[in-house]
Amino acid sequence: MRETRTIEFKEMITNTFLKTVSAFSNYDGGEIFLGIDDNGNIKGLPDVKQACLDIENKINDSITPQPDYTLELQNNDRTIKLTVKSGFQKPYLYKSKAYKRNDTATIEADTLELSRLILEGKNIRFEELPCKDQELTFDTLCQKLKEYIQIETFNQDTLKTLNLYYITAPPDITMRLVFWRIKIIFRELI
Repeated sequence: MRETRTIEFKEMITNTFLKTVSAFSNYDGGEIFLGIDDNGNIKGLPDVKQACLDIENKINDSITPQPDYTLELQNNDRTIKLTVKSGFQKPYLYKSKAYKRNDTATIEADTLELSRLILEGKNIRFEELPCKDQELTFDTLCQKLKEYIQIETFNQDTLKTLNLYYITAPPDITMRLVFWRIKIIFRELI
């Protein structure tokens, strides 16, 4: 076994594992094996029962909101497997910072990623946010349609034919439908 995006080895218990707990909670979950070195060799921990209490206290005192995790003794009670589940109340913060995995490393989430995690924790996507600037045009679509399928006239009838014109839906829903339909058309054109 080796370290991956969802598997981390820690030879000793230091606070650095808390960054990984944050990362796993913020994304797809994962497992941290304590008492195992970076090469996957079992080193063991001196007192695993005390280590479990220490791990619980560190997680409960340092990460907000409270992540969902389990502890399991392994290898004849010499190592600990800490399983962290992906959380629903994102972002999970350690020392007021959110973390993510970058291959086998744990790094701080940048501002854009933190914004995405906050929205995900509220069950919102960027595409669902209201747009303040509603001066939207179909200029690029018009150009591509003329270029690829030789449509010369681009008007309301063209929009209706391409299923891009919705009269009955509210404006914000309409723009979301149009946005996804345009993405599909562009994929087909290019």
